[in-house]
Amino acid sequence: MNKSKVPGLSVKGKPSHSVQTETTVSVGSGGEWHQAATGDQLVLTTNQGLPISDNQNSLKANLKGTTLLEDFILREKITHFDHERIPERIVHARGTGAHGFFELPQSLEKYTTAKVLTEVGEQTPQ
Repeated sequence: MNKSKVPGLSVKGKPSHSVQTETTVSVGSGGEWHQAATGDQLVLTTNQGLPISDNQNSLKANLKGTTLLEDFILREKITHFDHERIPERIVHARGTGAHGFFELPQSLEKYTTAKVLTEVGEQTPQ
């Protein structure tokens, strides 16, 4: 593992302009960067306060497998993303329309009692 210090990082990934903080950075087996708080620095946590070391990689079934639902950190991130902004309901939404008519070639009376599907030869709409 390759470890180094990254100065100038603070909480929520924003650059710190007044306080210099240090974070231990290591490279994982897949080549991804892992950052960990050192000393008295703040630790990355879930919404419930559980300390975690990484929220950028998801739990997989195997090396190239599917993402597992047991990955509660990924589910938490997706839930947070989905609920960030709930779009406003569109009152006058545009619809689509069809032009022409429907004519029944043979009765479907044994399947339904709908008038449009039982009267042979009638054109709908008239």
